[in-house]
Amino acid sequence: MAGVYTLRTPRHACTPRDTARAGDLWRVVQDAAVQDASDKGWPPERFRAAGTGFVVREMRAIHQREASYGEALTLRTQVADHRRDVMMRRETQIDGVMDATADWVHIGREGSPQRATPELIAAFPASATAPALPPLPEPPAGLAAGAAAGGPTPLPTFIFSPWWTEMDPLGHTNHPRYVDWADESLSRALHAAGIDPTGLVPIAERVRFRAGARAVDTITVTGQRLGAVAVQTAAGVRHGVAFQFRARRGDASATSALGAGDVVADMYIVRAHLQGDL
Repeated sequence: MAGVYTLRTPRHACTPRDTARAGDLWRVVQDAAVQDASDKGWPPERFRAAGTGFVVREMRAIHQREASYGEALTLRTQVADHRRDVMMRRETQIDGVMDATADWVHIGREGSPQRATPELIAAFPASATAPALPPLPEPPAGLAAGAAAGGPTPLPTFIFSPWWTEMDPLGHTNHPRYVDWADESLSRALHAAGIDPTGLVPIAERVRFRAGARAVDTITVTGQRLGAVAVQTAAGVRHGVAFQFRARRGDASATSALGAGDVVADMYIVRAHLQGDL
């Protein structure tokens, strides 16, 4: 059975236009998932005492429209399936605003994947009626595609360190923050091009995780513009531009190249702009 919750869009989640950022909608989704787990007998303190938990392997979302400051958001969240008692997929809908899905991996005390206990699995029965997220349009092949004529256009590199004060209970960067990184990287590129970043409108995103970023890391985000795409949402087709980003450990300004082993996450986002310029 789906957990149903009503949360209001907080002030800190909103842009200067009083609309919610995509990363902050993911934080609302996370709050609903934590509340649903608590209602099923697994509050955060129980996971901590048991030395267990879940980390996100992949997250995807399709936005129907922007949410406004103070708006009452109705969320429905439920587990859609289990795989080998290690993987769990949770589907969450913010009614009329965003449909989201996240694949979670169960981990033990050492932080490595392991089977969840029968007691834990039984607390989260999979729902055969959970609605599935429509597929996102697939981007062209990877970041190494370059900027050939008519191909992907590189964006400026974004280098930073995560803050100690933003680490999550597992001691690494919480998953919605990666959406923030992609949007911030794009926003800086837009500003450099003379386009107001506050006009960005979220259409869709997908983040695939390889490792957890920590406060001691230097993170380099490289990205490229892929081109126009159409995204099918529950409210109809929305049009935007696809961008692909890769977050890696290491400082690109101090090294000639960062290897595949340094990859933290790949972020694929589709965004529109109020002025139509992307």
